[in-house]
Amino acid sequence: MDLSQIALDVPTLKLSLAIVGGLLLISMVRILFLLRTNARLRENAAKMEQQVLNQHQALLSVRSDSNAWRGELQRMFDSFRAEFSKRLDESEQRYQDIQKRAELISKPSRPAMQPPPPAPPMPAPFVVSKPEEPEEKAVLPVPALNIS
Repeated sequence: MDLSQIALDVPTLKLSLAIVGGLLLISMVRILFLLRTNARLRENAAKMEQQVLNQHQALLSVRSDSNAWRGELQRMFDSFRAEFSKRLDESEQRYQDIQKRAELISKPSRPAMQPPPPAPPMPAPFVVSKPEEPEEKAVLPVPALNIS
């Protein structure tokens, strides 16, 4: 179909102009809506970026607090371990001292001019008695450690 075949009368041209004008108007309205949507999306993107930055700062803050807390717990654990190791060493030293004293007391030194020990007495006759029940030893409480 050629342009020469289309009748170029006024009503046809007005109809064509109305259609093209309507399409132009629709496209302008669409462009305005797209510009508003684009502006809203930019604002949302800026808000999201700010929110990401805030969350990142909060995460770093929490991580820093966590590391500080972990370091504090490690220092407390190390100090408790050192304190209890010191107390254990002191306890072992006291035990060794008591053992040495007990050995010295149980082995008295004999003077050179001591009379011979008396002869042991005659053993008593053998008597069968009923078996004794085992004696229960009382459990002593462990003293509490003073932790400061």
